[in-house]
Order: sequence, then C-alpha cells, then structure tokens
Amino acid sequence: MTSDSTLEPAGFVSLKQGSSDPDAIGDYYNKWAGSYDETLATWDYAAPEEVAALTAPHLETGAAILDVGCGTGLVSEALARHGRFDIHGIDLSEVSLKQAEARGTYARLTCYNMKNLPLPFEEGGFDAALSVGVLTYIEDAEPLLRDLCRCVRSGGVIAFTQRTDLWETRNFSALLERLVKDGLWTVLHKSEPRSYLPGHEDFADEIKVIHTLCQVV
Repeated sequence: MTSDSTLEPAGFVSLKQGSSDPDAIGDYYNKWAGSYDETLATWDYAAPEEVAALTAPHLETGAAILDVGCGTGLVSEALARHGRFDIHGIDLSEVSLKQAEARGTYARLTCYNMKNLPLPFEEGGFDAALSVGVLTYIEDAEPLLRDLCRCVRSGGVIAFTQRTDLWETRNFSALLERLVKDGLWTVLHKSEPRSYLPGHEDFADEIKVIHTLCQVV
C-alpha cells in the first residue's frame, strides 16, 4: 500500500490538510493514481457507492451525468452497478484520467481545472452532476455549485460530499440556503455525518462526511 505521506509535493502538506493550489493537487494525484484504488480500499472508503446509491433513484436509463473531479473513476464504476448511464468525467490529474479511461465506464473524459469557470459545458446539458471528495480542494465552492446548476437541466440533480470539519468552517449550511433563496435548487437530502475514511488514522474518529442531494429548479 502506498501511504499518502510519500506523495506530498510542495504545497500539499497532508491529505487531511489538502491544498487549494491546482498544481500541487494535480501533482499529488498524478503520483498517487497508480495505487489510489488499492489504498482507498484499505481505508474503507465508501463515499462513491453511497452517493451513487443516493442519486440513482433520480436517474433514468441513459442519463447524462457529469462526474466532477472523477479521479480514477470510482464514482462511474459505482454508478454502473445501478444502471446504464452516459457519464462525462472531468479532472485535473492527467494520470488519474488515464486510469479512469481504462475502466471503460466513461463516454468522455476532460482534463480541466474546475476553478476556471464557467465549466466548458452547455447550459442544461446534463441530467445530473456528482462531486465526491472534491470540494475539499475548492476553498470557495459556491461559484462551482452555482455553475453546476447551469450545467444541469431543470429537474436534474446535483449530489456532493463535504467533510464535516469543512462543512462547519466554510458554512455549507448557509451556502445551501443561499442557492435555495436564489431559486437555483431545492435540497432533497442532507445526511447525518457518516464515516469517511475509517481506516485512515487522521480521519477515523475526528472527520466524517456529509452527503447532499439537490434538485435544480
């Protein structure tokens, strides 16, 4: 197993602390891509399966889905167990995208820095967008979530995860309500804190994860 401590480039102190520097993030995940799936399995990482299960009842066969920060493709593999979908993955790690392509579960893959908004997709072009384990690295997630409301059609859904520590410090409850007030989405589900990386000593007891599902108005 490759420990995340052996992968840290300048600007990326630890997996727990993360980074908001796209170059550091890309370098980190490029180095980790080859052992990423194996390592996450040893940490009992279940978020891709849980979010896929949360989202799937709102998807029809052939639904166009944007996997935001797709990495090596764990979310697409989880979705494939729930049905047949047209999945477009986007990520800034080129090596991770090669791993994702090898799964054969994506219709398209795009290498892109998600801080550069708007995203390179047309208005209402997707039935759903999923972002699992990604918002950790985006200090101000509101512009991205607003743009996902543009990319997803009216009636479509957006699902995302956020760590409990960052949910509090970045005031995600207020963020959700601002988008409700602005008529962009309604909140269908917000989970209680769930286990995130129970096999990782930095996360096991202290940091959990919240799953959120919203419907675009």
